[in-house]
Amino acid sequence: MTGCALEFNSRTIAAILVVTAELLCAQTPASRSFDVASVKPNQSRDEPASFVTPGGRYVATNATVRMLIKSAYGLHDTQLVGGPKWVETEGFDIEGKAQGFATAAAFRDAARLMLRPLLADRFKLVLRHESRRLPVYALVLARPDRQLGPQLRRSSAAECNGAAVAMPTYPQAAEPEVPLPCGAEVYRPGHVAARAMALSNLVLNLSRWTDRVVVDSTGLAGVFDWEIQWSPEPQSPDHAGPATGPTLVTAIREQAHLRLQGTQRSIDVFVVERVEHPDPD
Repeated sequence: MTGCALEFNSRTIAAILVVTAELLCAQTPASRSFDVASVKPNQSRDEPASFVTPGGRYVATNATVRMLIKSAYGLHDTQLVGGPKWVETEGFDIEGKAQGFATAAAFRDAARLMLRPLLADRFKLVLRHESRRLPVYALVLARPDRQLGPQLRRSSAAECNGAAVAMPTYPQAAEPEVPLPCGAEVYRPGHVAARAMALSNLVLNLSRWTDRVVVDSTGLAGVFDWEIQWSPEPQSPDHAGPATGPTLVTAIREQAHLRLQGTQRSIDVFVVERVEHPDPD
C-alpha cells in the first residue's frame, strides 16, 4: 500500500491536492535522503501538522513518531504495532530540505520516502515487516449489473488534454464541486475527489476514515473520476451535533455504487523492533 499525502488529521483539515504516487516515486529513488534535516522536541499542545512547499522543503510540527512512520510508509493505524508509549505521545518538529523540486506537488511523495532514512538515522528506527491475517473492508461493486454510481465514472486520456473539470455535485453534498487537473485528488473529512486516478487511490483515502484497512475487490482497472461526500464523525465534543448528510457507508453505496464488505485478509504489518529518542539539533 502506498500513500501520497503527508498531512496529518486535525480538526481543521484543508483540501489537499496530490499527484499520483507512481509518477513521483519514479522520479525519486527510495534511498534518497533530505539534503539537510533538523529534529527538535515539541512540548506544546498544538495539533500536529505537516506540509511541503515549492523548492523541496518539508515541515512537520508536533508530530509523533507513530504519525511519522505511518506517513513514511503509507500505513493504516492497524498496520503499525509495537514500540514504547512515547512514540504515541511525544511530539517533534521536523524540517527537511532537498534540491531539485520546483513545485510542492512534485515533492510531496518524495518527502514521504525521505522520511524513512531520517527515521532510521535520527530515531534509530528498526521495523520488522510481516504478514498478518486481520479484519479488513473489501471494496466491492454494489450492483449485480456492475453499473457505477453517479459520482464515479471512467476517465480517459483524451479528456485529460483539456482544462481542470469538476464532477457534478451530489444533490445532498455539503461541499461544492472541486475542479481538478488530471492525476490529482483532494481529501478531507467527509469529502474525497479525484480525476483520472486508479481506484487504489480511492481505497487508500477511504482507509483514512475507517477502522480497518480497505482493500480493492472491485476488479475494476483503468483510471476514474470520483467525488464522494458524507457526514464525518464528530472529532471532538465541541464539534458534536446532528449529522447533516449520509454516512460514509451510505455515501459509497449511493454515490459510487460500491460497498464495504467486512472480511479477513493477510495484509502487510510493520512491527517496531527498535526506536530511540533523537539527539535534538
